[in-house]
Amino acid sequence: MTFYEQELRKIVGERYPEATYVGRACYVRLSDMNRAKIQFVTGIVSNQYNALQLTILNRSEGQVDTLRLRFSDLLGTKVTSNPNFRNGVDPHIWDDYGKVDWYVYHPTRQDYEKLSNAVSDYLEVFQDMSQSADQQWAQTM
Repeated sequence: MTFYEQELRKIVGERYPEATYVGRACYVRLSDMNRAKIQFVTGIVSNQYNALQLTILNRSEGQVDTLRLRFSDLLGTKVTSNPNFRNGVDPHIWDDYGKVDWYVYHPTRQDYEKLSNAVSDYLEVFQDMSQSADQQWAQTM
């Protein structure tokens, strides 16, 4: 299991246990026709993954919608004890020639919950009503 898959499972796996993981992405079935592709993406710097990109795919119409969730927008700038980052650091994953990890700041359980909630809120817009209602009911048990 890759680092990216481990991180995606922390964000997506609890709410969407049937997700399929491939590389830096995972796929979630939303309805008979709609799927969501969730992947880590870079911004300005090619080896710094600072966002999740969510793409809704329709089996007959192709791409329906795309949203990019930046970690800094959801989590904010994080204060660390590292003296090199007195003003904090924007959370991102750094791929240092194959050595992949969070750079300086490692997300907390609450951070993963925020990411998970944001992903779920977006995906619910494209789910069948019955599937969404079933999941909400199952989560209250």
